[in-house]
Parts: sequence; structure tokens; C-alpha cells
Amino acid sequence: MSERKIIKTTCKACHGGCGVLVTVEDGVIIHVEGNPETSTEGTMCSKGLSALQHVNNPYRLKYPLKRVGRKGEGKWQRISWDEALDTIAEKVDEAREKYGPHTIAVSQGTGRGCNRYIHRLARSIGSANTITPGYVCHSPRIGIYGLVTGYGRLYCDYHGWGGEYPRTQIVLAKQLEISSADSEMAYYFMKSLDHVKNLIVIDPRATAMTSRATLWLQVRPGTDAALLLGMMNVIIQEGLYDREFVEKWTYGFEELEKRAAEYPLDKVEEITWVPREKIAQAARLFAVDTPGCIQVGSSLERQANAGQNIRAVVDLCGITGNIERPGSMMNWVLPDTGLIEDFFFEVPITDEMKSKIKGGGVFKMGAARTAHSDTVIKQLLNGNSVVKVWFSVGGQQILHLANSGEVIPALKKLQFLAHVDQFMGPMAEHADIVLPAAHFLEIDDIYDMHPRFMVEAINRVVDPPGEAWPDNKIFNELGKRLAPQYWFENVEKMLDYQLKKAGLTWKEFSRIGILARMGKDQVYYKYKTDYWRKGGGFPTPTGKLELYSTVLENLGYDPLPYFQEPGESPVSTPELAKDYPLVLSTGYRQPFYFLSQYRNIPWLRSFQKDPVMQIHPETAKKYGIEDGDWAWIESPRGRIKQKARLFPGIHPGVVMATANCFYPEEPGPLYGMLKSNPNVLTSNDHFDPMYGSPDLTALLCKVYKAEDGK
Repeated sequence: MSERKIIKTTCKACHGGCGVLVTVEDGVIIHVEGNPETSTEGTMCSKGLSALQHVNNPYRLKYPLKRVGRKGEGKWQRISWDEALDTIAEKVDEAREKYGPHTIAVSQGTGRGCNRYIHRLARSIGSANTITPGYVCHSPRIGIYGLVTGYGRLYCDYHGWGGEYPRTQIVLAKQLEISSADSEMAYYFMKSLDHVKNLIVIDPRATAMTSRATLWLQVRPGTDAALLLGMMNVIIQEGLYDREFVEKWTYGFEELEKRAAEYPLDKVEEITWVPREKIAQAARLFAVDTPGCIQVGSSLERQANAGQNIRAVVDLCGITGNIERPGSMMNWVLPDTGLIEDFFFEVPITDEMKSKIKGGGVFKMGAARTAHSDTVIKQLLNGNSVVKVWFSVGGQQILHLANSGEVIPALKKLQFLAHVDQFMGPMAEHADIVLPAAHFLEIDDIYDMHPRFMVEAINRVVDPPGEAWPDNKIFNELGKRLAPQYWFENVEKMLDYQLKKAGLTWKEFSRIGILARMGKDQVYYKYKTDYWRKGGGFPTPTGKLELYSTVLENLGYDPLPYFQEPGESPVSTPELAKDYPLVLSTGYRQPFYFLSQYRNIPWLRSFQKDPVMQIHPETAKKYGIEDGDWAWIESPRGRIKQKARLFPGIHPGVVMATANCFYPEEPGPLYGMLKSNPNVLTSNDHFDPMYGSPDLTALLCKVYKAEDGK
């Protein structure tokens, strides 16, 4: 008699958070669906629903492997976990003794909850050189919002818990409705649209939301800060700002007024390509029809204006009073577990460790606790690398970092690279040791991601294939070999430890499934209470929301937001633009992929077999390209092919390329990543001064038909 059971867990197919019901029969998953009893009410995206094909994929890595040939040659030998972990520990200890602990780097891919483990591991061995994608995705928001809220979280209040929903929403280079990268927030966003009066979309191309938008501002990629400063100028000049909030709760308004005056509408229209009338209308709607919020996409952080873009977002919300009021930008009260980052914050980072963060002396905000990836690559390439040993978990830095032509040879110069993944891929092929990782349906862990008002239980549904291990077990077992005082007897005790503030064990939490502060448990207008400081105010040096940042001023940065041209643009490099006349953005995402992931899942790959670039029909006609043609996209660093999709909703001067492409079905070591990956085209020579973010979504290119087809 077969045994069938339904297990409740939490999805982690993107950043995660949706409740899941998994039907298991005789130890095999036979069905996956959303859990209607959770906060996401049964909704799931295609990535999570396809988990069955992911778990059962025949190409899963099942055993630890040791390279026995040259890097990239594809010759591997199966080894035991003890041999694999002992070898990694030996290489780490050798580097620590010979060169110092700062020469070990620990890296990750997108945040799936392993953030706290990589930082704890790195700190426990004496290194602060962690490598994450944060500097082009979310870290600028955490850092800049942290100048306002103390711990770096501001999110759109889509929930109505304070009695109001946002009346005016700005969607700024974000597609929550299709990317689902921010998990449960996509669901709340879609529900909030039933209550919104004004929807303002800022994007260089039409999206699903522009069809229902009150206003669409078709901005030139890389000019968002200028647009937001122009909006602030209108609001200030017309006296539409929230006078009570500004006078009582902000610092530096007069200085911001002068800075915004440098961005009159005629100038901003010329910079951004957005008609001045639309800029003014958007400014008035956001200032007058409140409350309002701004949903920020990572495209704002994938450019050398990253810090200024986010500074402008904060100041725009500040002068309109759209901070900490119901329906505005909120800093959510945490659940009883407290701040999940305390799991690694409690491991001390010394001044010496900070001083040896690569890039820390230049990119003072971005390298506050992580290395600057591009600096690491440049040093490796030039033969003067500080980093000798690299422990990589789940991230394809070889695909994601700018200028693939430098990244690939740089990785080959590492003394030792260990990589953790579920499949063999370009990054794993360049490793010395490869460790097999479990899928989220095969692990026990605590889900905690962006909004921070809840934590959820990720419950193991089935066992991993072969000898694959959960990430948290890999970190714990390696940590016990390298710094046992900071690690745990087993994973269950490690999870118990992370839940101790809530007074729960893992087994208890696993049954409960969620801890959250929702509805009346949330606190609005914190700055009017003693929440941040006695007598009210914000947790800043001045006690006020700093439109003029004293922290940035003390670090040597401009304390006010400003706009600078991208490193390559029709304005900053007009001679180059003669040969490369189109603006290229590489931020094109699809709802069935998550960056480079899932191209080897048959159900998902069937939606789009080949990578696609969007191009305006008139632009395509000019270059002899028809819909469905393979076309070359070329920059000064190289060229790639993608299929042309003629799209009248994109600006004629802009091309949008699908990001992070490779072909899992092609042979290693590169799996076709040089054919279509836009990072062959991107530059790692021009960075945001604060965070070191390169221009991934704003550069120059030319396009032409690929006469030989694919």
C-alpha cells in the first residue's frame, strides 16, 4: 500500500517566501502547488511550480568531485565528503598561514538565505573578503536606506495594515509582476493595484504595467537620478512638499533645494529623453496624491549612478512625507527572532579585517563588509591578487560579472577554487573541488529575505539525491574544521540557535511554519515615538531624515544626490557613439528564469529556448533585421548573438538584451556562455564611487543581422 502525504514548506526558487504544499508518495514528489493558508494565499510562479523537474533532473550533481586534469578540461574524480572538506580546509589553512586570512574569499549567488552563512564562515576564519552580487543588487538600497532607518530596510507598504494603501505608486525599473524575484512582495503588489489611484511607470520600454499606468516615463537608461532630481525641483519650486514633515523631521532641505534647482525641466528632458510635461505631472501626482511609495528595481543599482539613484529616491520620498506613514515607504518591525544578520554580526569583524577588504579604500559604502568583485578580478588578471583561495556557493560569477573576457582568464589564476552547486556549469568547471548541493525541497532551514516582517520554515520534503548536502550543512561542517568555536554540533542545533530569541526550537518552528508581525503588530510613524531614539526622531547623527547626508559627507562623498553620465553614453563618449550608436541595457528578464538559473529545466526552457533582444521595429528596419532573426550585438569589448524581437514599446535608441545567458546543453567548460551572455559586452572600468557598481544596464552598442543564422 503506497503512502501519500502532503508537506508544508516555503519556496526558495527565487528570493523565496511563497507557501508551498508538496505531495509525496513513497518518497517521491508527485505534485507541487501553493499553500492557500499562507500569506501568499496559494500563489506561486512558474519557477517554484517547476520544482519537480528540478529535484528529479538527471543532470544533478550527486557526489563531491576533485579535478584531475587541467582547469576546464572536464576531468573529474569522485571523492568522499571528508576528503573534499579536508582538502578545502587544508588549502584555507595554508593560505591563512602563508599569506593571511584576508586572502581567502567566500562568495555566493543571489540571496536565498545563505547570506548569513557565508558571512559567518568568512568572519570566523578571519576574512571580510566576501564576494556577493549585492553591489549591483540591493546593497546600495540597504546602505542608503540605512542612513535613514539605521539598519537599511525601506519597503512599499502594499498591505493596508495602517488603514491606507498607496494612492500613488512609482514603479521604477521594476517588474515584480513577472520577475517574482522578490517573492511574496509580487503578490502583495498585485493586490495593492486594486487600491491605487495613480500608477507611474518609469522604464525605457513598455511592460505589463504600462498598459494600466496613469503615466509612463520612457527614460534613457542610466539617467534615473536626473529624472528624480527634476521631479524634486518641481515639487519644491511649486511648494508641493510636505512642509510639516520637512520642517520638523528632515535635515538639509535648503541645501537640497539648491541642488534640485540645478535640474530644471528643460535640462532634465534633454538628459533623460522624457518630455518635461510628463516629468512635471509625475512630480505633482506623487507630491499631492499621497500616501505614495516607490518600488525600486535592481537596474538602478547595476550602473555607475547606483548610489545617487537611491539617494534621490530617499530624498523624493522624504520631501513628500512618504516615509513611515501608512501606504508609504516602511521600515518593518521584525518578528520575535530579531535581525537574522545577527547570526554573523555576532562574529567580530576587526579593524584589521576591514582594512583588508578589497576595494574598501575606494568604494567605502559598498566595501563596508564585502569585497569589490571587479577589483578582485582585475588583480587576479594582473597577477597581483590578494585573493588566493576562493570558496564559491551557488553563484556563477563567471557569468554575472562584467567583462567576461577578463573574468574567465582571471579565475584560472586562482591558486584554489572550490564551488558548491546543483549542476555542473561554467563556474564549477573552473574549480578544483565541486560539492553537490541540495534543492530547497531537500533541506531544513529558516527563510528570511527582504521584507523582514516574517520568517518561515523551509521543511525538508524528500532526501537529496546521492550524497548531495544542504548549503547550511556544508557551511557548518567546513566551519567546524576551520573555526570550531563558531560552529555547531549539527544543523538542527544551528537552527535552534538562530531561533533562540523567539524561544523556539527548530522542531517547534517547523510545525508552526511562520513567525510574523502583520496588521496591528506593525508600528507606523516610528520617528514620532521612542522606537529609534528617546523623544522621537530618526537613527541618524542629526536625529532627522538626512536629505543632506552627514555620514556621506564625513566619508568624503557629496552629501546630496546628483547625476553623472554613464561611462559610455551618447553624451559622455560622443566619438564612441558614432560607431556604437545605440544604448544597450542588459536587464531583460523573463518570469520563467532567475538570472542564469533554470535554463536546464525543460518546462521553463520551453517558454523561451533562445535568448531574445528587444529592438524597435524602425531601428530593426534601419539595420536590416527582421523579427526572429539572429542578430549581433556588439560593444567595444566583444559581440554576442541573440534573437531579435521587434517591439514597438521600446525606445528607438535603446536595445534590451536578455541577461546572464548560457546554454546548459552545450559542452563545457563554458557551455556556450560566450555566444549570448551580455557580460561579454559590459565594462568593468567605470564604477559608482560609493558602491563600485559597474554600468551593466547603460552602455553603448551596435546591432546587425547575423547572416549565418545561429
